Amino acid sequence: MAFKQVPVLGALNTSLIGFMLLVLTPFFASAQVQTEMRLFSDSFISPTFEAAEKTNYQFVGAQLKSDTFSEAPFKMDVSGGVAIGAPLLNYLNISEFYLETRLSETENFYMGRKKMLWNELDARWDLGVWEPLFKWNPLNAESQGLTGIFWQVDKPYYTLLLFASPIFIPDQGPSFDIENGSFVKGNPWFRRPPESIRIWEEATAIDYTFEKPSETEVVLQNSFGMKLAFGDPQGLRGQLAYTYKPSNQLAIGYEGNLNVAELKGAVNLQPQVFYHSLVGGDISYKSDRLRVGVSGLYDRPSKDEIFEEKWTHPTFEDAVLVSPFVEWTNSYFGVALQHLEIYGGKVTEEGELANENRAPLMTRYPYQQATQLSLMGNFSFKRTKKLITKVSYTHSEKNKFDLIRVSARFRLSGLWSFIGEMQMVKAEPASQENQNDIAQFENNDRLMLGAAYVF
Repeated sequence: MAFKQVPVLGALNTSLIGFMLLVLTPFFASAQVQTEMRLFSDSFISPTFEAAEKTNYQFVGAQLKSDTFSEAPFKMDVSGGVAIGAPLLNYLNISEFYLETRLSETENFYMGRKKMLWNELDARWDLGVWEPLFKWNPLNAESQGLTGIFWQVDKPYYTLLLFASPIFIPDQGPSFDIENGSFVKGNPWFRRPPESIRIWEEATAIDYTFEKPSETEVVLQNSFGMKLAFGDPQGLRGQLAYTYKPSNQLAIGYEGNLNVAELKGAVNLQPQVFYHSLVGGDISYKSDRLRVGVSGLYDRPSKDEIFEEKWTHPTFEDAVLVSPFVEWTNSYFGVALQHLEIYGGKVTEEGELANENRAPLMTRYPYQQATQLSLMGNFSFKRTKKLITKVSYTHSEKNKFDLIRVSARFRLSGLWSFIGEMQMVKAEPASQENQNDIAQFENNDRLMLGAAYVF
């Protein structure tokens, strides 16, 4: 029996986000937010695109974001969108949603979901090791904050941050649905597993079921962490961080059997929460417009048994991640070059259906090695018009892919903007030796164009 890698977290997203909104909805009334309405079209432009029946989707969306300089105690960054005629592409992204209390000029207390710079490597590469990811589009994942309580002391030459939480929200992956044992073909960003296997030289259909855990089994998980940054922000600065928390990915176990009467395979999938310890270190030097540094991360997954014996399940190897970087900026341009190497992090499977000659059901990281060059621009025209752009090119020699991403916003005024995004992929097929998420979306070249209005 052979599988492709399958993200199953999409089935948990709606209920978990709904649970979070139910708890935090009373905060909306006191938050001072700016609302942006968006109308945009998503088009898949690769001639070999076949992940869904349609190649073009229309969206109506909105973003609610607190003003950067607002003194209101409640802050948020929430966005959502409705895809006309394609409900599996609807999304809700709660990136931040928290209460801020200023205890003194240098001391702050936060409660809720808030993004922090825990580790520069994780933030730069959007790996989702430290903070969870919004992966509605896995080629352009966005970080989301951890959820809990934060206490921060921010002095000129050092910063101390403490974090603790009884609540856990995992990565938010692409949505999917199962009807009559088959995955519905309706979301181009969801990687569907094989619909058949070969038994006795004949193609045999597979019926899938998904054992979704209850919301409390996933959400009620403890975590804690701390960060200490020291040095001159305009010179030499270092940072150390540690956390013990659930992995933002869930471990996926599975079991299968053959229905001899109908000659069908039956596969059951089960996600489980597992913990890991993270130790991160950053050091950087800034001189005028130039900044150079290196960031590292040690990821140590727990070895606790979380699956019953009947389930074929993954086991995780420790990993060391290293990323040097250099960046230069002025008032109009920015250039950044960074490299990533991941040592270890191998996933193997144990159980009745485990096969060392087949790739495991899941991976820990989207790729093992990459180099990225980014160009940013910020140009003003007259008094109200502004063009904000970013272009990045990511190349992996080890994982054999190239990824180009472009984003642009042209502000016509303080209210109206044109927006656009593009992603283009070239990748060799994934294999047992070359496991990476980028190759799974080789045919998902994408162009998004739209307009936005602020009120």
